[in-house]
Amino acid sequence: MKQTENFVSGSNKLSCVFTVPNEQEIKAGLIFVHAAEGTRLGPHRMYVEIAERLKCCGVISLRFDMRGCGDSEGEPAGSDIDPDIEDLLSAISFMSSKYKVPKILLFGISRGARVSITTLAEHGLPIDGAVLLSTPFASSMVAAKNFTNRLKEYLYKLFNYTYLKKLLLGKANPKQIVRTMIFALSSTRRYRRNHDGFKTTCPLLFIYGSKDPLATDSSSYYENICNMYKIRFKMIEIKNSNHSYFHYRWKEQIMNITEQWLNENILGDIDGSML
Repeated sequence: MKQTENFVSGSNKLSCVFTVPNEQEIKAGLIFVHAAEGTRLGPHRMYVEIAERLKCCGVISLRFDMRGCGDSEGEPAGSDIDPDIEDLLSAISFMSSKYKVPKILLFGISRGARVSITTLAEHGLPIDGAVLLSTPFASSMVAAKNFTNRLKEYLYKLFNYTYLKKLLLGKANPKQIVRTMIFALSSTRRYRRNHDGFKTTCPLLFIYGSKDPLATDSSSYYENICNMYKIRFKMIEIKNSNHSYFHYRWKEQIMNITEQWLNENILGDIDGSML
């Protein structure tokens, strides 16, 4: 069962969808946090698919659009992640007020993963675990790699007949391409580092694609952070995958990895056939 609702974050009304188990007892709640310029669908509808599968095992999911994204009100947060953190805190409060779930989990990708981990670091939250995909961190090197990767993707598309035809016929969106490139280049301003420890030290699952140019630097950075603050964590690499896991096989791997990790670390009493 799906329920479309709204909740307030700051002065904005945010749109969200609950995916609720039909008859099963609710065993946990999962909140999805989307990437920059994304929506509650997740990349390639990943969030929708995971939510549907999880509901069969008693896991209720909340997918929401950040301010200025999808069906939500307001202006996009841009280079400042504080508004995104406020939206995530509001989403956690909203789920807690609607459903008395015994455990709350986060699932974020890219900027959504960075928002999630920064929120965990800065706030003492009742979160029991987080799955973090393609989590970036701030540095000039990362910004340059991100920009270069985006540039390569667009140059590759120029040699693709279908995309080139769309571009010549005016069906592609040049303004969106420019915004994406600027957004990639400005990544050093988007993420602040945490220097005061972690206020919430729940188990963390990091997933990176081996073809993601940010993976090596970012995974090493978060491995050091987790060791420093004694956070239980696991690092997984998906072979040949890019930053957003566009292939259906990579999405299946993510769901299987998530299932196993949740059962081993968070939801040991949930049926092993969860996904």
